[in-house]
Order: sequence, then structure tokens, then C-alpha cells
Amino acid sequence: MKIPVSRIPLPRRRQDGVAAVELALLLPILLVFLTIPIFYARCFWHYTVTQKAAQDATRYLATIPASEMMSKPLATAAGNLAIEIAKREMAELSPGTEIQEPTAYCDTVICGLKATGTVPTTVRIYIQFSMFDQLFGSVDVGWDGLPITADITMNYVGN
Repeated sequence: MKIPVSRIPLPRRRQDGVAAVELALLLPILLVFLTIPIFYARCFWHYTVTQKAAQDATRYLATIPASEMMSKPLATAAGNLAIEIAKREMAELSPGTEIQEPTAYCDTVICGLKATGTVPTTVRIYIQFSMFDQLFGSVDVGWDGLPITADITMNYVGN
């Protein structure tokens, strides 16, 4: 009696654990290649959050009524509130590191230091801080970190 060729048992190769060995060899290489894109994504995220915080604070400062901007104490309070808006929006960025205090300008002077009775033509919020690689520590951004800056200027449109 003849056995068909399709029923002849073939010798088995030993392939148990080959996938685990391949994973063990390739995983460190893949992690190294993923470090850089994740770091750049974090940089862009910090940058966009900082820009949005500065833009929202500047928009608020640009719409303060002119009667408030003519008074030194009220203009100082408006500038401080704009700074607080920016700080609260940036609070999620680096909870463990210190972010430099944002600055609110009315024309070229810090809000509240203009002469009484004058209204600014432009308002500006300036934010700068240094970002460090806290996740991996493998990307060298220097001793001072990677500087992130937002500088937004708008025309004052208060009534």
C-alpha cells in the first residue's frame, strides 16, 4: 500500500521562542529610534501651550475698558490678571520645574506704569522658560535647557 505524499509527516523545526528572541534583539533599537520623535513632540506641545497661553492673556488685556486702563491701580490689576491667565494655562506643562513669571506690557512699559489718563495703543505678553528632557534624559538640551518663548502683541481695542 502506497501512502500519499501529502500525508507523509515532515520533521518539525524547533521554532519555539524565536519571536521572543527577535523581540529581545529589536526592542532596544526601536526604543532608541522612538526617543527623538517623542522628545520633539513634547517640545512642540510645550511651544503650542505657551503660545496659546500668551495669546489668551493678550486677548484679555486688549479688551479691558479704556476707563480701567487710564487708572494705574486698575491697569496694574488687569496686567496681573492677564499674567495669572497665562500662568494657569501653562500650569500643566512642567509641574516639577519653575516657569519664569510672564510679563504684561502696555505699549513698551509694564502695565500700570504708564502715565495716568493715557491709553495704550498695543498690549503684549512675553513668556519664556526652559524645557528639560524629564522623560528619557537622553536628549541633551544643554545646561540651561531648551528655551521656549512666546511673545504676542495685539492692538489695544478697549472702549
